[in-house]
Amino acid sequence: MNNKLKGKFNLIKRTNNNMHDSKKNLKIEIICCIIMASVLGAAYYFYRNLEILVCAVLAPTAMIVYCIYAYFKEKRHDKSSANDKQEFLSGSKFRKKEWKTAYYEYKEKHSFEEISKKGMKHDLIKRYRTGNNRGLAEVGLLLFAGSIAAVFYPIKDFHFGYSILGILFGGAFMSFGIYNCTGGPVRKFYKTANNIPEIEKSYNKGKMLSYKPNGLSSSGINLGSTYTVIFNSNKVIAVENRTIEDMVRKMVRVKKYENNVYSGQEYNYYVSVIYRKPDGREAHTDVRLDEFQCEMIIAEFHRSFYPYRMYDNIVSETNDDTVVTP
Repeated sequence: MNNKLKGKFNLIKRTNNNMHDSKKNLKIEIICCIIMASVLGAAYYFYRNLEILVCAVLAPTAMIVYCIYAYFKEKRHDKSSANDKQEFLSGSKFRKKEWKTAYYEYKEKHSFEEISKKGMKHDLIKRYRTGNNRGLAEVGLLLFAGSIAAVFYPIKDFHFGYSILGILFGGAFMSFGIYNCTGGPVRKFYKTANNIPEIEKSYNKGKMLSYKPNGLSSSGINLGSTYTVIFNSNKVIAVENRTIEDMVRKMVRVKKYENNVYSGQEYNYYVSVIYRKPDGREAHTDVRLDEFQCEMIIAEFHRSFYPYRMYDNIVSETNDDTVVTP
């Protein structure tokens, strides 16, 4: 990738949704604990109950200690993630003996996935039959059916408007789940894409990798001889290989919070495919894979199409994101 393109790509940033201020959260939690201690202390004053006194002392103290622990845990992870980020961007992480050993062990146990003998369309539709899509369809059906039943068999003190909302939301969830389970994004792709026979031919002989968090594909990439096909939760696209400028790694740090208290972090990995549209404009599409799959597909891309490039010069990008868990 030339320096101009590198500069442009570095401007591509995922929105940082980190709405949590560690110090502010810690202060709020401590204030809540003090209020709890005050309320329990007042209750002890009036009732003179030993159990209330124990709760007034131990519960707020334990909560404050835990909040302070979570605060310093987050700060420690912030510091370590800064080192991880630097190693990722410089590429030094991928030159470490430990990482290379783990990668080669992974490759010995995992290879590129087999494509369905029934062809590209059948293979892609099968990959959309995930547990998440089935679950969404089932929950939507349950909500939809329950809301209709409430219309014909009204429950006492149950407002009619709730039934209407249940029908609307249930129907939407059910429709979306069924649409994906039956391969809606694949059929849409077949209707809008050009040169489908050539794409199918490339796909059926391509190198396939997909991300399977629950044993079922949720996103993936197929590197064929003339086209690269990418699918994610709601769409399928095909990019002609001769328009691809590069494939680069992307790492997203996910910070997790439970009730505004830091609970941990994890790293998500993506391959960003940078290519030129027919009108000459630059575009990129991200596909989520695991850490070693990213290495496998990028290495295969450079081996097949740009064998003269220095592999260690592959550009990487990293950024932060935040996920709040209930």
